[in-house]
Amino acid sequence: MAVETGQDLKRIGFKDQSWIGLKTRSRDATLSRHKGINIQELSLHKKLAVTPSGESWRGTWQGNDIVAKMLTVRECTARVSRDFNEEFPRLRIFSHPNVLPVIGCCNDPPNLIVINQYMAHGSLYSVLHEGSAGLVVDMAQAIRFALDVARGMAFLHSLDKQLPTFALSSKHVMIDEDLSARVNMADATFSFQDKGRCYSPQWMAPEALAKKGKEINVKAADMWSFAVLLWELATRQVPFAELSPMEAGLKVALEGLRVSIPPGSSPHMAKLIRICMNEDPGKRPTFDMITPILEKMKQQ
Repeated sequence: MAVETGQDLKRIGFKDQSWIGLKTRSRDATLSRHKGINIQELSLHKKLAVTPSGESWRGTWQGNDIVAKMLTVRECTARVSRDFNEEFPRLRIFSHPNVLPVIGCCNDPPNLIVINQYMAHGSLYSVLHEGSAGLVVDMAQAIRFALDVARGMAFLHSLDKQLPTFALSSKHVMIDEDLSARVNMADATFSFQDKGRCYSPQWMAPEALAKKGKEINVKAADMWSFAVLLWELATRQVPFAELSPMEAGLKVALEGLRVSIPPGSSPHMAKLIRICMNEDPGKRPTFDMITPILEKMKQQ
């Protein structure tokens, strides 16, 4: 599948190869052949969500169940349209089972639309906090979700090409029909979107909230976000639920506010959260380093 989409597996210096051959995604293989999509071919029938970055609609395209995200853009200039064409192909990552690719796009100014497969279980956030699809998430399933996300992020971090900005949170992880977790590339932020705004600061590292883009170690900041996601899986709570997102972001960045690990939590999970949430970005592990830890936890 990776070869079909023009990726050279030998060039990708990726340590975790355990996912290879685990599952074949015939949908992905079929959909990877498409790129530019005619807006007239989309049939959108249910609004799923409205966020500052865009509106998401459920619909169909050539018989496929899809989600179409209409990007919020101040003004769709010729340059914005060109940048969109250049950037969206980087999100068409069909070569890992824990990454949900963008199938294609509609570049039909003023409409800029990214399209991916519809996931009936919704996001990890909706599964954990909104009772989506009535799924029961015990600790064994929570660890499987965490391992899936870690594998997906390790793969993304191994790629040579730079991706559009992606902020890891439980809202940006989708749950497939086989209960695998997939990092959602449709939630990446394009260069022409408002980068100054933090839409989910509860998951963001303090340095990512306080510093400018080039000063941030993005991979280390992603690991902090993963620690918050682990905390969600361990506690089933929304981080800083009692605060508005803006209040939470300010307190995390300026006042040292942190999620607290409740007594009675799994000692292995609690230790992993603390390791991933090291205050020094340079001392946080990489996703390649924590994947074997989660694999051992899964076997226990």
